[in-house]
Amino acid sequence: MASSMIWETYLRPNTLTADNDRDCIAEVHSKNPTRQNSDIADSIVKGRSEFKRETILSILSQRDQIVKEYLCEGDSFRDGIVQISPRITGIWETESSPFDPSIHRRTLDMVMTGDMRATLDNVSVKVLGKKELSAKIASVKNSLTGKEDGTIPVGDDVIIEGDKIKIQDENDVAQGVFFVDAEGAEHRVERKLTENKPSRIIARVPADINEGDISLIIRTKAGTGSFVLKSVREIKYDYSLKAVK
Repeated sequence: MASSMIWETYLRPNTLTADNDRDCIAEVHSKNPTRQNSDIADSIVKGRSEFKRETILSILSQRDQIVKEYLCEGDSFRDGIVQISPRITGIWETESSPFDPSIHRRTLDMVMTGDMRATLDNVSVKVLGKKELSAKIASVKNSLTGKEDGTIPVGDDVIIEGDKIKIQDENDVAQGVFFVDAEGAEHRVERKLTENKPSRIIARVPADINEGDISLIIRTKAGTGSFVLKSVREIKYDYSLKAVK
């Protein structure tokens, strides 16, 4: 097989090594959405197959259903890419203990075939550099007016939406929601956040902020899922705000 196959790869910080703040892990960059049976059918048709696209999709769908039935019956399945085997995780206290869905989990193990491993040997890797962080503040809404017009109500709540904005530890003064006034003074939200989720925060605007131009900063150690970053990540809102009373 030709060696022109390339995995373009971004590097991002490794959050699992607390003793090293410079090491990175790779993330393969895909230019396309996750491939599906429809993409396989399109590729077969493009190769001038005598079968119609609808026929190919029907066969692939039947194949998926049959494989699912094999696995649900406890059988393993192997194709040219992987071998799939059913497995149950968890601990049984005794040999007579029943299955407990709160402790045990039904899952599948997937192992590459020898042919797939050999094929990967022909893939080269191109490092594209550092991956840009996807954490961002997308919008800020005035809770009193319900509008995203750039105004924030002093002494009342704002609704902040975005990605990976959850404050990992509200008791850590280095983390939190900060409003910065025109003089550069930072006003940290001290009141417990009404809502603190990766995609949404509801925060009370400090009452000591004067009316006027304000910028918004979120600082957090929250990473993806349950991962905690080794250092505080700073997320700035790209647009200016105006504090109103």
